[in-house]
Amino acid sequence: MSTPILPVIITSPAIVTWNGYSYYFKAGVKSEYKRDTFKVTTDADGTIDERMKSQWTEISGQPAGMLSSAGLSAMYPYAVSAIGKSIFGTSDLPLVIVTKFGGTSNAGTTITYPRGAVSKLPQLRLKPTDTLFGDLTFTALGDPTVQPNGANAWNTIVSAAFADTSFDETQILTDIYTAAYGSSPYNSIGSMAGFELDLGMETADVLADDYGKVDIILKGLTATAKFAPSNLTEAQVATLLNAQGTGYIYPGQSISKAGTDLVIAGTGNLTHTLTATIKNAGPKQASFMYAVDKHRFDAVEFTSKRTWTSGAANPLWTLAVA
Repeated sequence: MSTPILPVIITSPAIVTWNGYSYYFKAGVKSEYKRDTFKVTTDADGTIDERMKSQWTEISGQPAGMLSSAGLSAMYPYAVSAIGKSIFGTSDLPLVIVTKFGGTSNAGTTITYPRGAVSKLPQLRLKPTDTLFGDLTFTALGDPTVQPNGANAWNTIVSAAFADTSFDETQILTDIYTAAYGSSPYNSIGSMAGFELDLGMETADVLADDYGKVDIILKGLTATAKFAPSNLTEAQVATLLNAQGTGYIYPGQSISKAGTDLVIAGTGNLTHTLTATIKNAGPKQASFMYAVDKHRFDAVEFTSKRTWTSGAANPLWTLAVA
């Protein structure tokens, strides 16, 4: 009988630092090394090999929910003016996974990627029963200034004592929110299960045959909101949707033709208050439930519309902390 191989047990919580901000997470950080490949085949033998096209690393997790102006800028770093530009900016920003334990004297390690950027924005969850953010994703590429077969072209792992002190539990906000969309009865809307805001980004990869993925371009930004109104009647929701009557939205017209902002504001039951505004929002669709134990509204969804002033693009959303 062979001698069993003893496992090397490696565990540790970690944070991510990027662009001057330290990201703390609710349930750990996941780092996935990924490859895009292609298969070599023949008619007689089928697949005979799988070969490399491109590589990248995705780092993801659910932020702990600390609310601050700096934190919001770190979670949502892109404005509409950045559409068409590289998400990595004009100069490379290293992304560092910082572990609390491991390495020399079990004091911590750092895994540094020379070129990182936010590639998926977290959902905003505005409710008193959950923390603020959904999952956040970063993408890391290699150092574009060195050959990829260099020892530290992809990442560098070193022992380094954990020293971050930016965690502040008083900034973890769980608040009650109300929405306002124009005049009464829509100027003060409650929700059965909070408000979900999806601030989405669309990207496009730039590929080179002899290198792989060399850049990621920001193609677009969108903003949507979803919630189940708690204090509107079915008739009021039907009027809001403009499915008929004088406000009917004809084919070809904008869902957001009213040009009204959707403003969702906290009541301020903690030290900070967040106000999230989707500019030029429009009610897109709704779901209704008819059951003895179900609230009538399953969800009402709003979408956004881009606008310009004197040729300058206006923001799709604003996030303000008071």
